[in-house]
Amino acid sequence: MRLKTSLLGWFGRFTTQGKAEGKLNLHLRAKVTLGVVLPLVLILGAFTVVEYLRHREVVMSNLSILAAHSGKVIENTLRQQMLKSDFEELQNLLDTIGEREEFRIVYLLDTNGKVIFAPNHQGSGQILDNRQEDCQPCHRLIPEERPASVVVTAADGQRVFRSMQTIENTPDCAQCHDPQQRLIGLVLTDISTAPLESPLSAHLRESLLWWAGTILVTVLVVNLVMSRFVLRRLEGLASAITGFGKGQKPAPIPESHQDEIGQLASAFNMMTEQVEARNTEIQELSEKLLHQSSQRGELLKQLITAQEDERKRVARELHDELGQSLSGIALQTEVIKKLIPETNHKANRHLEQTHQLIKETATQMHDMILALRPSLLDDLGLASALNAHAERLLAGTGITYDLDTSRLKDRLPPKLETALYRIYQEALTNIVRHASASEVKMTLTCQNGTFEGEILDNGDGFEPDSQHLNANGRRGFGLLGMQERIAMLNGNLEILSAPGKGTRVRIQIPLTEITGV
Repeated sequence: MRLKTSLLGWFGRFTTQGKAEGKLNLHLRAKVTLGVVLPLVLILGAFTVVEYLRHREVVMSNLSILAAHSGKVIENTLRQQMLKSDFEELQNLLDTIGEREEFRIVYLLDTNGKVIFAPNHQGSGQILDNRQEDCQPCHRLIPEERPASVVVTAADGQRVFRSMQTIENTPDCAQCHDPQQRLIGLVLTDISTAPLESPLSAHLRESLLWWAGTILVTVLVVNLVMSRFVLRRLEGLASAITGFGKGQKPAPIPESHQDEIGQLASAFNMMTEQVEARNTEIQELSEKLLHQSSQRGELLKQLITAQEDERKRVARELHDELGQSLSGIALQTEVIKKLIPETNHKANRHLEQTHQLIKETATQMHDMILALRPSLLDDLGLASALNAHAERLLAGTGITYDLDTSRLKDRLPPKLETALYRIYQEALTNIVRHASASEVKMTLTCQNGTFEGEILDNGDGFEPDSQHLNANGRRGFGLLGMQERIAMLNGNLEILSAPGKGTRVRIQIPLTEITGV
């Protein structure tokens, strides 16, 4: 059984005794799936995020360059029209550019930030303040560090590429502008990033779909492989362990693979063989012990019966033979006393001593007869015999007793009365010798086909578990004898005690099962 317990404890990490094997399989599949999914999520997720950010950065960088070039082209075109002083054509050009959705703003500003030309004259005349929040990405920098194009968030929340192309004063412009003036204007364009962000979002969604598909296919493949090479084998092993834990003899587990599971199966097979061999030995020993116990019980019954018969015979012989002899001797001493003259004081004194010795011997003989086998037990029954024994034993000890036999209407079978008398006798002897009690209560009850008895004292008490069968434990021998007698009657003996709390002895014996003692 120790091997079996060790085996179940070893395999407890895979399954607990009595749980279905499907639950083990489910738990393992879940763990395997998590073991595959979590690394894939982390790796593919990190890779996707890095790739998306890198691709977005490249696209935005290219778009920034394109926006700057577009602004430069627009600036050159507008310069040509301005040199021709063809402002109508310049306005038409801006209107044409403004029709394209990606161009949100196309402004021609003077050096004071005033919009002098705009598509369809929308915004013309307004003065832009470079202290606005959407202007700060550039204007918080010194002029030498300002980029030609930057991504900003417009007032309406839309992200745009903002490029700023300065219009420098050239000799061709001197006829209209002061030659000392370095800049004569600025072309400001806002190009929406939405047309480029939409493909990026679509690319991200596509990457996520591929990512999810890769994880799904990987999980399926891993589960198929794990099911083929690991889970099915563990399922068989768990089934065998569960059945073994329930007491079923498992069939040998195949050891086709010499991996860790194969080694586990080999160890399990070896242990089951050892457990089976040990169980066979234990079964044989158990049957042998059971047979010996049965023989011992029969021998004990016969021994106790023979002991009681011998006690009865000795008591009867003491009463009939020795008692009559002592009575005859006492009568003879009386006769001799009458024949000796009263003046012979010495002879009369010796006769008186002899008579007293005969009287004491008779009393001792009577006590021996009662100890061996009280005639009251055979003549009047258990209640009368116990009452007489308690009165005689407790006399002079300072212990009072109470015997309740009100619920014992009829006499019990003779052999049961003998056994109960010996049990109560031993209990009273223990109380006198060990308990230091002042009160004893005894009850005899017979109802519903069961005898129930109790002996209760208010003495020192003791620890029942500490009373072992040993050479120095007289009480231990007595308790063992009481238990043996109760066991032969198929009854139950309960001893309740604790130091300082007295002792209660309870007896229950089914009368219907008594076949002999």
